[in-house]
Amino acid sequence: MAGEPKTEMEKTLRALLLVSLASMKQKQQIAILDKAGFGQSEIATVIGSTSNSVSVRLAEIRKEARKGKSE
Repeated sequence: MAGEPKTEMEKTLRALLLVSLASMKQKQQIAILDKAGFGQSEIATVIGSTSNSVSVRLAEIRKEARKGKSE
């Protein structure tokens, strides 16, 4: 993740984020973590995937977002 947690509050928030992500599909997890400012390698670590897989999913997510805006 983006560095080690510095405070107890940050540790708690990260734990809540991970618990919340557990019930979501991988594509949703990636989208949320991307919007939260996590990098591709950080996202891969959090969700237990590879950076390449995250990169492909992010490209799909961004393409869908562009398509949705143009309709």
